[in-house]
Amino acid sequence: MQDPLAPGAPVLVAGGRVTGRAALAVLTRFGVVPTVCDDDPATLRGYADAGVATASTATATEQISRFALVITSPGFAPTTPLLVAAAAAGVPVWGDVELAWRLDAAGRYGPPRRWLVVTGTNGKTTTTSMLHAMLTAGGRRSLLCGNIGDPVLDVLEQPAEVLAVELSSFQLHWAPSLKPEAGALLNIAEDHLDWHGSMAAYAAAKARVLDGRVA
Repeated sequence: MQDPLAPGAPVLVAGGRVTGRAALAVLTRFGVVPTVCDDDPATLRGYADAGVATASTATATEQISRFALVITSPGFAPTTPLLVAAAAAGVPVWGDVELAWRLDAAGRYGPPRRWLVVTGTNGKTTTTSMLHAMLTAGGRRSLLCGNIGDPVLDVLEQPAEVLAVELSSFQLHWAPSLKPEAGALLNIAEDHLDWHGSMAAYAAAKARVLDGRVA
């Protein structure tokens, strides 16, 4: 199977806003050939003016088999036609967190960091902030990132031993290989069922935080 991050590999970035911009910067650095798709013509014009290949979401859906990988914004639900087409064509779909995790684990930014990940329906921002504060007070070089602070992709170039990461269920859904050093699931209640489709799917996404060494 082709390495989807090999130099020259064609990668589709689905969504051109904050997550898309962060993913594009990283992908370009490592020599892949990105295309950005979005439903907003003004967003696409901005990328085209900067020399980035662009496509409408409809066109990208029709041509999905030519891509080695899709990097999706976390707001794109699994039922989005573009992502359904990718799954049918066997094209892997990652979120920005999955991309960051793989790059960090592969040593692309130096020694891999320890990821301490917090999620939950309520309280995750406060808890992650407290975690970061305790790590810092204890003399550990910690960065606060994820669904709070900076996107994980944006902090990988900064020196740190530990990442204090808040993740939403959307981000966890699109991070299938994430195995943090430690993860905490604070609580779970019905939420975002329109995105996940069922309580079981929502709970399964949240539970990915527990796939690491300590949970």
